Amino acid sequence: MTNHEDKIGVKEAFALDGPEGNRQLYASWADSYESEFMETTGYIYHRHVAEVFCHNFVPEQGSGVLDVGCGTGVLGQELRRLGVKTIDGLDISPEMLTQARSKLDTTGPIYRHLVEADLTGPITIASDSYAGVVSSGAFTHGHLGPEALYEVFRVAAPGARCAIGVNSAHFDQFGFRAFLDGLAGDSVISSYELRDVAIYGHGMTKDPDTIASVVICTVH
Repeated sequence: MTNHEDKIGVKEAFALDGPEGNRQLYASWADSYESEFMETTGYIYHRHVAEVFCHNFVPEQGSGVLDVGCGTGVLGQELRRLGVKTIDGLDISPEMLTQARSKLDTTGPIYRHLVEADLTGPITIASDSYAGVVSSGAFTHGHLGPEALYEVFRVAAPGARCAIGVNSAHFDQFGFRAFLDGLAGDSVISSYELRDVAIYGHGMTKDPDTIASVVICTVH
């Protein structure tokens, strides 16, 4: 453990500016993310996203689910627990992907493939590759803005179910609502539903940074 890991938290994550800052922070945070952050804060965001996604998803459908910003793999674990068998993960941090690669259940690795990629630009995954896309924690302060959704929806096959969590404080301030309205108007996605969920175990408070708006839609 590095000497400064105990100082890493939401404040540092929200202060990030650009891909290189993300890589540097998560290189330092990967080993302690679950024990030093998730356990301390009671982080439950990933569980909510998995449950919202799986509510109307047939686990054997299509060619699998992409976990965008998969981090250490905790969302993938929840998807597997709920019956999703084929899961790929994408993240900008090779150190976080190393943690995700170690995630196993009784059938073997949680993730089929893990891809290092920067969603602020084009990625190499083929179009129409996935029957579902999920994300918890990637669309927030200092991370990904709404423009990254172009690539997210591009790699989703027609009819794919998506459950994309966006920090509530980030949703209107950074233009997610207007961007999604435009995609729905252009028939890239269906009309979308928003489901507000708690990020931490103490529930939703008046602080919007304790709330995520999960965008639920289908790709056309």
